[in-house]
Amino acid sequence: FINPMDSGESDKKRMQGEDSDSDSDLGPCDGIDERSLPDEERALYRSAVAKSEGFDVPEIIAGYLFNLIQPRDLNTYYHAFLIYKERTQLAIDEYNRRFAETNAKLELVKVSKVMAHLYDNIRYYITFEARDLADGGKTKTYQAVVRDAIPEISVLSFRLKPAEYEQVGSGNHGKEWIWEGHLVNGHLLPGG
Repeated sequence: FINPMDSGESDKKRMQGEDSDSDSDLGPCDGIDERSLPDEERALYRSAVAKSEGFDVPEIIAGYLFNLIQPRDLNTYYHAFLIYKERTQLAIDEYNRRFAETNAKLELVKVSKVMAHLYDNIRYYITFEARDLADGGKTKTYQAVVRDAIPEISVLSFRLKPAEYEQVGSGNHGKEWIWEGHLVNGHLLPGG
């Protein structure tokens, strides 16, 4: 069992760049982070995170792993799916609120994919389809980052899903972000 509220001294050191690769200073949750992955899996993980900005990361090891973005199963646990759907609706509601004066209005069609990043909170990277009622009801694919820091839930970022040719390395990186709060200079923020 991983206690998401237990951030420990070693986590503070890691956030400040004072950690070492030695297993001797690892806390109870630290043995299952990115550093503990074999080189090949770590390279695959880092590449997927960089390319998709966290929205399309393969499962490296099953389950919730501390400080790794991992895919969530949308079909196994109905309660979990309801949480993902609720977080997606929250992102749509935030979009509709921010752009109400322009008559922008999205309506959820379906949740397509969810990635979860467990740190001192849970950050969901959600890909979903929504009907754009301001654009003739066209269904478009969007992506949002929602931070679940109980009891506060906030929508950090929102965008149209970029086409493959618009993703990282294409020169068009980030052009479709409607707002972004989970990236700093184009890089994923750890935890927070």
